[in-house]
Amino acid sequence: MFNFDEPRYEKVVSDALALRPQIEAAVDEVCEQGYSNIFFIGCGGTWAHTLPMKYWVETTTADVDVHCEIAAEFLACPPKAFNKDSVCVFSTRTGTTPEIIEAAKFCQEQGARTLMYVSNDNTPATEYADYKFFSFAEDDVLCEAIYTYQITLVARFLKNAGAFPKYDTFMEEFGNIAPYLIKAKDAQDERCAAMAEDFKDTDYHMVIGSGMLWGEAYDYAMCILEEMQWIKTKSIHAAEFFHGTIELCEEGTSLIMLYGEDDTRKLMDRVDNFTHMLADEKGVHVRVNKFDTAEVELPFSDPEFRKIVSPMVTYTITERLSCHLEHVR
Repeated sequence: MFNFDEPRYEKVVSDALALRPQIEAAVDEVCEQGYSNIFFIGCGGTWAHTLPMKYWVETTTADVDVHCEIAAEFLACPPKAFNKDSVCVFSTRTGTTPEIIEAAKFCQEQGARTLMYVSNDNTPATEYADYKFFSFAEDDVLCEAIYTYQITLVARFLKNAGAFPKYDTFMEEFGNIAPYLIKAKDAQDERCAAMAEDFKDTDYHMVIGSGMLWGEAYDYAMCILEEMQWIKTKSIHAAEFFHGTIELCEEGTSLIMLYGEDDTRKLMDRVDNFTHMLADEKGVHVRVNKFDTAEVELPFSDPEFRKIVSPMVTYTITERLSCHLEHVR
């Protein structure tokens, strides 16, 4: 694969998976003490990556109350549901993001417990972590580490709430995911090289997702194509596509569609069907490129487990497009 260090990648994922005993112990202690709700707090990508966790919990049980907050907004106007019995979950690569530091400090000052993943240890943010989880990762593999942490953490909360009876099976199989992610990258590499060549002069993209992948659509648009590639991009929820964005579909418009495996897949199909209608009835041909986790082999015995990791898989395979775009641009 182009510009890909397989041993380095395997180590990042393996090190994050190795945090499981620490995460389980922390969550068990929190659950034993009791808690009122869970607040995922982040900014940019670290906020976007929390959205699938909220979707997963809310479509699984009503017994765990989850909120996703943008750190600066959380500080400007703390939600009324936030209280001293809240559990506040953070992720940060550098450990120096001002909003994350300030938010974690505020949470501690209010008596709430803070759980924090960091990929650079002994940084300012860690001062405000009641429970710290460290494994090294750089930008191009950060999301695999963050998702591994968050998936393990949420799975344990759900298990302890009696909402995930297959927890042990899932976690055992999840521990084998690294080679499957590498294989998925390899399967997409040649295709993504061709896409990058096709995209290199495209100045505007629409990135569409839903359900477990709405957060990834937001992240890929803003944190990858805009922040890192300097390409104007709009993230669109598949259900909202028909309430405005539909009017901007012109000849050659680029649509990047992120398909997952949850119950909102039919919302993505509706957008896809519209693009065919547009071509057949209006003679307008948009450029559709799909990334579909259903095409990726994974180590799970239960099909329900696949949707849990779909954001992680999506980030993994779209990284190939990002890598090739960087090269050709």
